[in-house]
Amino acid sequence: MFRMRYMAYALLVFAAFLFEGCTCCAYLNHMFNAERLYDEAGEMRTARLDSVPDAESSTPSSEERMKYDKVIEKGSRVLERFPKNKKRTAEAVFLIGESFRHKGEWAKAIVKYDEFERYFADHDSMRTVEYQRAYCLYKNLEYNISRFALEPVIADKNHPYYFQGLNLLSLLDEQSEHPDQAIEALEAVLADTAGTPFMKGKAHFRLAGLYFKKENWDKSREHYKAKEIELLNVRERQTAGEQAAECLINKKEYLKGADEYKELYRNPEYETKKAEYLVRIGEATLMGDRYPDAFVIFQKVNTEYPRSTAASRSYYNLGDYEQNKTLDYEKAIVYYDSSFVSRSISEWAKISRERRDALRRLLALRGQSDDMKKDSIPNMERFFGTEFQIAELFLFKLSEVDSAIARLTNIIESTDDSAKVLRASYARAFIYDEFKGDEDTAEELYKEVIEKFPNTEYAKQAQVNLGMKVTMKTPDDEAREMYMRAESLWTIASEMPLDQMDQVDTAYATAFYMFDSLYHQYPETEAGIQALYMKAIYFQMNPERLDSAAAVYRVLRDKHSRTRWGQQAASVLNTRLKLSDMDLERLRKRVAQSLEHINKLSEQYYESLAKKPEEKQAEVKSKEDEVLENTYNSMYDFE
Repeated sequence: MFRMRYMAYALLVFAAFLFEGCTCCAYLNHMFNAERLYDEAGEMRTARLDSVPDAESSTPSSEERMKYDKVIEKGSRVLERFPKNKKRTAEAVFLIGESFRHKGEWAKAIVKYDEFERYFADHDSMRTVEYQRAYCLYKNLEYNISRFALEPVIADKNHPYYFQGLNLLSLLDEQSEHPDQAIEALEAVLADTAGTPFMKGKAHFRLAGLYFKKENWDKSREHYKAKEIELLNVRERQTAGEQAAECLINKKEYLKGADEYKELYRNPEYETKKAEYLVRIGEATLMGDRYPDAFVIFQKVNTEYPRSTAASRSYYNLGDYEQNKTLDYEKAIVYYDSSFVSRSISEWAKISRERRDALRRLLALRGQSDDMKKDSIPNMERFFGTEFQIAELFLFKLSEVDSAIARLTNIIESTDDSAKVLRASYARAFIYDEFKGDEDTAEELYKEVIEKFPNTEYAKQAQVNLGMKVTMKTPDDEAREMYMRAESLWTIASEMPLDQMDQVDTAYATAFYMFDSLYHQYPETEAGIQALYMKAIYFQMNPERLDSAAAVYRVLRDKHSRTRWGQQAASVLNTRLKLSDMDLERLRKRVAQSLEHINKLSEQYYESLAKKPEEKQAEVKSKEDEVLENTYNSMYDFE
């Protein structure tokens, strides 16, 4: 009996060990496959990031996403089958969170990272989770929460993600429109001697970009040329070289900038951008006043890279030179045509086509202007209209601001027509303000417009542009104010009680007088035309003045047909034209009879009010005479 019981216990122990071994095998199988798939997806991710120019905007391929999905699936099974095993579930949650992050599903990754901190705060991967959660919050556009989540990372210099945290802090400051704080955070990375050279290279690259945006070319170039930049990948080194050269060009050191682009051109790592570099070398050389050398470079581009965007840009530069430097518009048109033919879908081809058309239009207008000058009796209206068109072409189509100003100055000095002088004077001041950025000259010219042409729309706008209090009032403004006063009188008259008819008539007559004065003073303004319409309404209110109302409506219809008041008057007159003279006469008689009857009733009413009311004696009836009605109309109520 004892032996049988002992063997039963032994079998139970063996079975328990067997089942425990199976669960361990299941866990190891799931986690082994999850880790293997995660490593394979990581290799694909590394290859993808190395091959694309913009790693931030790169998205996983479908195969890479499938592997991360499998990792999430395997990790979820571990959580489902071993919920009480802290070690196993911690590894599974961490892999799931990382997989969501690599897939770009930031919100899901944040949930898993929060879950990890809640249950496994003492795990070795917790420090990684702290940074990656802050990064995912940043990518999910939750900047304030990201900054809060980043605090434990940047508070400890021994944190393994301390320098990455400072870099992320600079990104958060940049998003919050505080570039100076972003610069301060990155400067802290460079000041710390514990930072790795690679991280310092990253910091130099970001700092250079921030200084470039602030147009601090010296500091930007200093960071782009830092020795740690050489540790970055090819794409970032290439960008640093280009931007460092652009800093020199922005400092107007054009030939030095061209020399740095030549170094980039000779670098075999940047083979794909050689055509673009060659064009930029030509542009910098041209800006450095080395015209023959620039022409040789542009011709090299056109020969070696025909039918390309680089050739289109090269021809555009040649056309721009002929247009602005030599003023040979015919040759410029030829170059602009070549730019379009080289690569018709490029941006440079589009600009070249616009400039070519503008130059052709300019040459035609110049010919017309010269012909008009030769006429014995020139048409000055047409001549100055042509001059304005030429100025607009120079400004908006050909980007020749000085030529546009010269044309406008010629108009101002050549005519006595105040309207044309006003238009040209304001346009010249506006060009100095908006296109040349010469605020002092613009202010002087704006004040000249205000002084010489007060109470005009241009003078009023000049005050607005100068930030002054608007004191100028145009005829439209004065007419509008006068109309508001007349309208208020009309409203008062309409709200007066009818038992004060004398005062009502006086109020309407006063409003009518103001509407009439307004139209005579400002007949061409919108308020003046509306005042004329109100005169017609006033006449229409008096039956004996219907003919006057019709006459006013005809003036509105004939002289102001394009306004809504003229159109309304035409509608009223069209309705009246349907009535014959006999109908109109019958209507007038009917109105007269109605007025006569109303006046008669009114007199009777007022006479009755004047008389004293007589006291009525109560009439007593006998019971025999009293008749009671059992109806609801009776003054009694019977059941």
